[in-house]
Amino acid sequence: MVLILASAGCAELPPGGESGWSGLLSEPEETPDGQDVDPGYLTPATPYPTATSTMASPTLSSPPPETAPTPDPYVTLSNRTGQFNATHATEAFSFNLTAPPLIIDFEVEPKMITRVMHAKSDYKDRKYQDYTQTYPSEDSWFTVTVRDPKSGKIVAQDGFGKLFSADTHKRVFVGRSGEYLIQFDGNDVKAHILVRAGGL
Repeated sequence: MVLILASAGCAELPPGGESGWSGLLSEPEETPDGQDVDPGYLTPATPYPTATSTMASPTLSSPPPETAPTPDPYVTLSNRTGQFNATHATEAFSFNLTAPPLIIDFEVEPKMITRVMHAKSDYKDRKYQDYTQTYPSEDSWFTVTVRDPKSGKIVAQDGFGKLFSADTHKRVFVGRSGEYLIQFDGNDVKAHILVRAGGL
């Protein structure tokens, strides 16, 4: 009986078993000066002019379950983290896609708002007390747009907030070769952006 109890010990967590994202987005490579790695495949370009609008505040959704990493068969064009706000809201790049697909994965961290509400409790003595609420700012949004640079036609687009869902981890996919204008727009968000292609 003693031997059975001794052999039925609890399993230990694997080393480095901290929770977090370990999906498609890889961590940016470290460089001596602490800057993000830029392979130089994307060419900076002038953003496409768009109208501005205001939409309702998004709500955050839970991240997908953790999955085991798989080998990446694509060429990394850009892997960086950017802060988008009132002073730096738009980035644009041109790229000639000769070996499809073009895959843009992005993960968004919106600005979070915390407020304290004084309200009556629904339990027991029903006294008034303070409640803390934390939610994404209604001004936080992010959009990835891929266009035909000549006609301005949108080939693929997705984002966070405004007209898009509140999922913080998304992918934009382009399956045809061609010359494209890739544009990132946002406000009050930090976005980790990974751009890959089938080959060069």
